[in-house]
Amino acid sequence: MHTLTMNNSDSFFEELVDKPHQKKQLIHLALAESTPTVSQVILQEIKKDNRWVPDICPNYQQLVQTVTQQSSDLILLGKLEDLNWLEACRRCLKQWQNLPIILLVEQLEVGDFFRKWAIARGVHDVISVHPQNVHQFQKALIRNVLKIAIADSSQNNQNIDEEANSDKSDTLTWEATLVALNRLTKYSSSYLGPLAIANYWKKSHASLVSLHPSLEYWKVDYQGQISCPFISEQIEPLTPVQLQDVQTWVRAFLKECERVIVDFSQILQAKSLSADVSKLVFPVE
Repeated sequence: MHTLTMNNSDSFFEELVDKPHQKKQLIHLALAESTPTVSQVILQEIKKDNRWVPDICPNYQQLVQTVTQQSSDLILLGKLEDLNWLEACRRCLKQWQNLPIILLVEQLEVGDFFRKWAIARGVHDVISVHPQNVHQFQKALIRNVLKIAIADSSQNNQNIDEEANSDKSDTLTWEATLVALNRLTKYSSSYLGPLAIANYWKKSHASLVSLHPSLEYWKVDYQGQISCPFISEQIEPLTPVQLQDVQTWVRAFLKECERVIVDFSQILQAKSLSADVSKLVFPVE
């Protein structure tokens, strides 16, 4: 199965500048849907981003053939001709234990009870493809692929995580990290101005996100204010890998600042920075 590394989307994240020698990572989607009107609407949304490579599968046999031949990264499970979604999900999980499945439903609203019930049975998430919600499909799909990419990255760094997780004080909560990043923006803007700071954050983010996919969580506005659209979903603190990714981003940001003020890091070091900001700016090796 392909390793998922997501760039930003035009409709949700800021578009990254692709370097000439780099190729966009393609994400192969198996669209299990037998209703032509539904599948065509979904295809129109998927084709808005040329990183998605969809294959329509009207029945389970075609789904198996597609996943096997195309090494699909993700199954979008709607209505099949020959199986209900619950049985199709059960068979898919039995055959491909690590292949994520997103359940597509035609209801206008997806209740929390049903979502939790479906997730407990193996799907990764539930997305509404009701005509009134289809415009949100791209955003929902990216959110889920992002989660999968982050999980894949975390799995690849499991040994690092286990070693560092023994001491929770070495990391930060998502809220504390967000506050620290915006404090750093405030400190820096007093020297270089908010527009320049925003540009430095965005430029350094774009240069790193393909190698550090957890940076997808962080978003920068035109004045350099940083936000995390999924912060309400984060229960645990940052993993050591996620913290290291943020610290790498901060170092790259400071290098951009030092193109204008050569000793900018030293200036920050002389200020009374909070402990959380210091952890990002001057990490202990």
